Amino acid sequence: MDRHRAPASWSAWTTALALFLIPGFGLYLPNALVITLAVCALVRAAEHIRHRTLPPWRQTPFLLILTLALWAAGSALWAINAKAALEGAASLAGCGLLLLFVLDIAAVLDRGSRQRAITSFFAGFALATIMLLIDIGSGGYLAGWFRGYNVSDVFQQELALRSLNRGVTLLAMFSALVLLAAWTLRQPSRRWAGLALTAIALSCALGWGKDAVILAVIAGTATAFLTLLPGHWPWRLLGSGMAILVLLWPLAVRPLPDPQQIWEQWQGWPQSLQHRLFIWKFTSDTIVEKPLLGWGMNSAKYIPGGNQDVTVGHGKNELRWRPLPLHPHNAILQWWLELGAIGAILAGAVVLSAIHALCRLPDRARRLAAAAIFGQACVVSLLSFGAWQSWWLAGLILCVWLINILDPLDQA
Repeated sequence: MDRHRAPASWSAWTTALALFLIPGFGLYLPNALVITLAVCALVRAAEHIRHRTLPPWRQTPFLLILTLALWAAGSALWAINAKAALEGAASLAGCGLLLLFVLDIAAVLDRGSRQRAITSFFAGFALATIMLLIDIGSGGYLAGWFRGYNVSDVFQQELALRSLNRGVTLLAMFSALVLLAAWTLRQPSRRWAGLALTAIALSCALGWGKDAVILAVIAGTATAFLTLLPGHWPWRLLGSGMAILVLLWPLAVRPLPDPQQIWEQWQGWPQSLQHRLFIWKFTSDTIVEKPLLGWGMNSAKYIPGGNQDVTVGHGKNELRWRPLPLHPHNAILQWWLELGAIGAILAGAVVLSAIHALCRLPDRARRLAAAAIFGQACVVSLLSFGAWQSWWLAGLILCVWLINILDPLDQA
């Protein structure tokens, strides 16, 4: 097959539709992000078949993700649950393919298609923000409708509002993209409207009260400012910082005390964070048992002793903590736990390739937006979600896609 890029006559329209739907899907139906990306990738694959071409697959991030997926598949040989390991490896390889195809789409879209895509994203983001405002005012009415909860019941209302946590995290990340896109608008009125939309969305996300989101926005802002440093300093600082985190995080949390002491020493901290410390301590102790190869892809939920609750506190303040609920709530620890030192180094290499690409973006505005998203993603990955959750990886892929679709400011 020819390696020249196929025209994106079909992909231009599917991209515009997808980017309109993505903010709303991200807020209420995060798992639908994977399906949306898959449809766009299939359309792009059809264009390649039609024109007898291949996507440019010799790209470092894609090859590193593929290598990591192969290592994850190999871990099925010693994993606690071989089927879960193979399923996780296949999902990771699929995410690599999604990234390959959406970057291919971004590279071939003409200027008109890019503007149409960004306009669609603006509209979708505005709609999602309005829907979130309605949910804040109504106590989760729309979230309850999407999830089938009766918000007149206090418990179900809490579940409905809690179901928005993932979406609010994504909305905060998307805000950096809306901010960047707003600056590319020629008309001052539209630019200020875009900035106002960003401010409203960020206010909603920060007001949601999730500590991880607040810390993520702070970290994203700090990371963005790092890219303003001259020369190679952004790459040196971000790259070395990430390498140190990957190599030393399991050792850093090992000295943590037992769960009762954690509860006693840090009673002023949020209970969720106290529990996180116990989870990290248990995970670090478990990593030591198989430090090189790990326990196998997707094995976190099957670790011996991980589902045996322990009691902390006294009397009315007594709590029950699970040592490892589904995953360690820390991507680096999950890399080490499931894929060992080899997998952690490979996963770290994927992140380093993303940092390198971020620092090489040709214009300052996109570097700032990409760095803000990267900083947010790091904090969320180290505090909240599972490393391999497909909706989370899809959200990151979408951010990379949008960064590559946006035109530089000097062309606006």
